[in-house]
Amino acid sequence: MPAPAATPVRPARVLPGLRDRDDLLARIRGEYLEMPGLALSLDQAQRLWNLPRQECERILDALVGSGFLACTRLGMFVRAGVGCAGA
Repeated sequence: MPAPAATPVRPARVLPGLRDRDDLLARIRGEYLEMPGLALSLDQAQRLWNLPRQECERILDALVGSGFLACTRLGMFVRAGVGCAGA
């Protein structure tokens, strides 16, 4: 009896036109600059940018580390220095 075919693993898709991490960082910065009140949880950011969880965490951590984003006490990622009521 033949062995069942293995299910192929599909690589994570990144938004069309984004070739590397720098492009992704620029895209995310642009989103936050266009929408100053943007407040996203990790799950929301992951879905919005269609990223694997670990990659999304690394990107958001890098933006927090650079001072561009801040993470609120409720776990929302917001632009640093821009007030976000309730986040």
